Amino acid sequence: MKKIYVVGGANVDVLARSFNEVVPADSNPGHVSYSFGGVAHNIACNLAKMGCYVDFVTALSNDAFGKQVKNHCLSSELHLDHCQYFDEYSTSLYVAIVQPDGEMNVAVSDMEILSHLDVDEVCKVLKNSEYNDLVVLDTNLTEEQIAKLINSCHNNVFVDPISTTKAVKIIPFLENLYFLKPNHIEAAHMTGIECTSISGCIENLRYFLERGVENIVISMGEKGVIASDGEDSYLIENIPTEVVSTTGAGDSFMAGYIYGQYHEKTFLDSLFYAMASSRITLGSQETVNPDMSSELLENNFKEVKENARLAKLDIQEHK
Repeated sequence: MKKIYVVGGANVDVLARSFNEVVPADSNPGHVSYSFGGVAHNIACNLAKMGCYVDFVTALSNDAFGKQVKNHCLSSELHLDHCQYFDEYSTSLYVAIVQPDGEMNVAVSDMEILSHLDVDEVCKVLKNSEYNDLVVLDTNLTEEQIAKLINSCHNNVFVDPISTTKAVKIIPFLENLYFLKPNHIEAAHMTGIECTSISGCIENLRYFLERGVENIVISMGEKGVIASDGEDSYLIENIPTEVVSTTGAGDSFMAGYIYGQYHEKTFLDSLFYAMASSRITLGSQETVNPDMSSELLENNFKEVKENARLAKLDIQEHK
């Protein structure tokens, strides 16, 4: 059976919202909640809900939070055959304190456990994988871990840069990537080329293609995406969507594109699947929309394909 190996972070997101303006160095009455997150986790969960076979590889603690993360992943139909478990490190946590209006006051991220993932063991798994299996990495992994995984991999590798700080880890390995999806801010940080205009985004596409990335997609937020597979290049605008929350939309976009490739769709149709998947997540308060399914995705795919405004680009004109 064709598999998708997703390697990266899984964490617990703790959100503390103060009822009143946060007072430093004091106890603030408020509401505290937690949910499960992490870029790799979110991508993996979306893909599983879409009906794909997902082997999720991460580092999990044997503490109480870690056991909840494990149970959550299993209930999401993720395969955890190659996860690694630790007693000496705590569950990866992201703790945010926010003002009553939702504006962040301060946050602390502890993802140390992931740096202890034994990627030599993961490399053995990938070396024995089928050639048509797909591999997805997030940049919560260390650069050393990323290097080992990419160098051992004979599969198509898909990478989400996550943030400007973490995106630089992938720069040395651009020629090994099948798919890369930065947003316009991350792209500019990686290339040193402004990415606020269409012409600037095109220059960024060319930068990545010239350095070996096979398929590059740059998200421009509410303006849509600009993308190229080296042969065909497109500017695709978003179709009108009621936005409940933008959290997780980028991870969902990534999952939608991978779903298209998993089912051997064209580059353009994979982009439409990505935009359809993101649209489903934008309509939910949850980071991973609990209603996500292959049927819902296919319905949204049809709507996006019929209604999205698309322009085919000749990026060679901008040399």
